[in-house]
Amino acid sequence: MEPVSCSFVPEGLHYCHQVKWDGVRIIAHVGEKKLMLHNRKLNLRTPHYPEMLRLTELVKGATILDGEMIALKEGKPSFPLILERDLLDAVAASGAKRIKAAANRVPVFYMIFDIVYYNGKDLTEWSLRERQELLCEVVREDSAVRLVESFEDGSALFDAVSAKNLEGIVSKEKTSIYYPGRKNNAWLKIKVKQQQLVVIGGYTVRQGQINSLLTGVYHGEKLHYAGRVASGMSERDWQDISTFLKSSQSAVPSLAGVVPSKEIFWVKPQLVVLIEFQEWTEDLRMRHPVIKGFTLNKPEDCVLNKE
Repeated sequence: MEPVSCSFVPEGLHYCHQVKWDGVRIIAHVGEKKLMLHNRKLNLRTPHYPEMLRLTELVKGATILDGEMIALKEGKPSFPLILERDLLDAVAASGAKRIKAAANRVPVFYMIFDIVYYNGKDLTEWSLRERQELLCEVVREDSAVRLVESFEDGSALFDAVSAKNLEGIVSKEKTSIYYPGRKNNAWLKIKVKQQQLVVIGGYTVRQGQINSLLTGVYHGEKLHYAGRVASGMSERDWQDISTFLKSSQSAVPSLAGVVPSKEIFWVKPQLVVLIEFQEWTEDLRMRHPVIKGFTLNKPEDCVLNKE
């Protein structure tokens, strides 16, 4: 089940509110001495998180759990860190060795917020309140497996996560059922807007006009593609930047992770822009980016700031 984006915190006693943990969505199928983990796209993730075998000892009965796998840096969720674990190639010959090394370097935490199956019972028609009560009975917490806490005062929670520069909150109707694989406004996500310095590594052209900019951020030593942006500039701005971009063209791709296209033209990564956006996707793209302005920062200042 997916939450619907919302611009305000809903009020009323029929809502509970939870921290939106900035991680990778993981569904856990737990049985006696058996565990299977899948991500949002139902790709197998059991090999990626061997330490989560502990769930077979912490969970009573056969269950399906829903939550976020997160990694922390300086006490805050770090999306780049959890991606280091989640994007490892578990099938490669060196996969198991690399995963073991990553597990030692990047510990993870499973933040569980729902249960949708228990001992032969489909719980998706149960109310959220009933599912949460059962969840507390079924799962025993430890240092790496935690139950997501619910709060009554959504505005106070949103102010708290904003002050700590966390991702946002999710507000849920206590009587709501679980809608597998679908968005439903019984769950609402309220995001703290994020900002990121990016360097322009290319642009796209449609009908002879530049219509979007390709952005990049440094993570490690590579300049990773962070998505296209087209919003936030006037027609005059596009005219002014077009001359500069066309004079800065390069035959060498500037950004890692871009699928080649006839519409794409590369430029030398030297122009820095401040972007405001909603959230990072799991493939490290900015969702709903808007240009806030051009800056005098250097390209090397465009470091992924979610760590």
